[in-house]
Amino acid sequence: MKTKAYAKVNLFLNVKNKRDDGYHDLEMVNITVGLYDELELNLTDSEVVCNTSNKELNSKNNLAYKAAVYMKKRYNVKNGVDIYINKKIPVGGGLAGGSADAAATIEALNILWNLNLSFDELLEISKNFGSDTPYCLYKGPAIVRGVGFDIEPLSLDISNYEISLYSPKVNVSTGVVFNNLINHNKYSLEDALKAFSSDNYDEFVKGLNNDLQDTVFELYPEVRKRYELLKNAYGEKGLFMSGSGSTLVRITKKK
Repeated sequence: MKTKAYAKVNLFLNVKNKRDDGYHDLEMVNITVGLYDELELNLTDSEVVCNTSNKELNSKNNLAYKAAVYMKKRYNVKNGVDIYINKKIPVGGGLAGGSADAAATIEALNILWNLNLSFDELLEISKNFGSDTPYCLYKGPAIVRGVGFDIEPLSLDISNYEISLYSPKVNVSTGVVFNNLINHNKYSLEDALKAFSSDNYDEFVKGLNNDLQDTVFELYPEVRKRYELLKNAYGEKGLFMSGSGSTLVRITKKK
C-alpha cells in the first residue's frame, strides 16, 4: 500500500504561557502544503519494520514505527508491517515531517489491518505521537491551540498565492528552542485571523508571524544567514520561518 505524508506550514505561531507539565500553550494557524514524504507499507507475518531513505534517521525512533508498534499492541494485531519512507520533507525543518509520517501510518494501518476505526479514534491514537500528529491527520487550514490537540477548522483561501519553501538543511531541535525561548507571546491570534481574512496581499502578510523565529535565529546563525540572503534577494514581505525551523517560507502573489 502506498500513501503520502504531507508537510505542514505554520502561517502563524504564538507561544503563550508554560504549563505545569513543562509544555507551552500555543496558538497556531496551520496549512498543509504540496511537499510530501512517500510511504509504502506491506503486510508481514508478525514483525514491525521501518526504514527510510535518510540513513541518518534511527528507524526505531521514527514516529511512524512507534505508531505502528502501538497500534499492533493496542488492537492485538497478528500481522506486522514493513514500512519504507522516502523522505522529501527536511528533517528538523519545522514542517512536521515525522508527525506527517506517523499520521499517514495510522491512517494506512487502519485500512491494511482492517481495524475499522473512526476518525475520532484515529485522532486519539495520534495524540500519543507528538503535538503535530493530530493536525497532520486532520490536514487542511486550521486554528490549532494548546499543545496541538485543540483543532478548529478555518476557512482560508490561499489559491491566489504562491508558497515557496527554502531549506537551509539545518536540523533544529524543537526541545532546545523551547528551552531557550526569548521574547515570546508577542503576537495576537485575533489580529492574524483578521489579516488572513483579507483579499489584499499586503494585509494578508501582516498575519505571518512566528514567535520562535528570534530564538532560532539566535541559536542557529546559519538559519538567520539564509533569511538575510532571501530578504536581500526578494525583500522581507511574506518571508517567515515555519514552526521551530529551520525551513523558511515565502508567500507571494501568483504571477
